[in-house]
Formats: sequence, C-alpha cells, structure tokens
Amino acid sequence: MSDPIQIIVFLILGAAAIFTFFKFQEKRKRIIENGIEVTGIVFEYSENAPVGYKDSTNFKSNIPTIRFVTKEGLWITEQADYGGSGFFLKQGQKVTVIYNADNPKEFIYKTSTDLSKFGYLFLISGIASIAVALWFAYKYLTSEN
Repeated sequence: MSDPIQIIVFLILGAAAIFTFFKFQEKRKRIIENGIEVTGIVFEYSENAPVGYKDSTNFKSNIPTIRFVTKEGLWITEQADYGGSGFFLKQGQKVTVIYNADNPKEFIYKTSTDLSKFGYLFLISGIASIAVALWFAYKYLTSEN
C-alpha cells in the first residue's frame, strides 16, 4: 500500500525536475537568439552543489568555471550553470560561449559534445516521477483499507 506522503514527494520531485528543464531551455533559447558568440576555455573545476542545491553536503558535482573575453574586451571568469566531470570537458579545453550582451555573466557554453541534450534527463525523470506518483495514487485509492 502506498503512503500519501510518497505520492506527494514524487509529484513535487517530478514537477521540480520538469520546471528546471523548462527554465534552462528558456534561458538557453533566449541567450542563443540574442547573445554574442565568442571562444572561451574551461578555466578550472570547482566542487560545488549544482543549482538549487547550494546547501547540500551530500550531492556535489564538479562544475566548470569558464573564462572568456567579451567583444568589449571585458574578461569574464564565471562558474557555469551546469556541467559534468572532466569526462566531457578538460581543464584548458576551448568552448564556444554565447553570452548575454546586457549581462555577460549570464552565458551558456557549447562543445563538440552537445551537453545540452543531458537537460532532457530532467524532463524524463520528471515525467517518470509523476508517473510513479500516479501509480502510487492509483494503488492507494484502489486498495482495501
């Protein structure tokens, strides 16, 4: 028998994952349509919790810090919103950076390996989580108490 708290937790996790997916997609689309493209490098990796997990001590990831020069000659060295281990990106590797002209600290980066497709994992996990919640709800509502 499923617990109503399980159902709520899976619904919230699913909704949060789907919301995260769409927020990143919106930002990516906005920056690509209106941004300025330059070349940057993976400056370093810092072990930080991913976006939304700033206080977490259990869930950490190596997030790349990207360095690039704007068209105006301003050096920007900022941690990316997303990233992975050194498996896909190596320190010193060149990347294509597209930044917001009004706020150069808001940027995305592209590599030969299209890491943006990994964002779909948020969407898939969100849908799966909601499906599990609905299954638990069905089991809960049809069980004989």
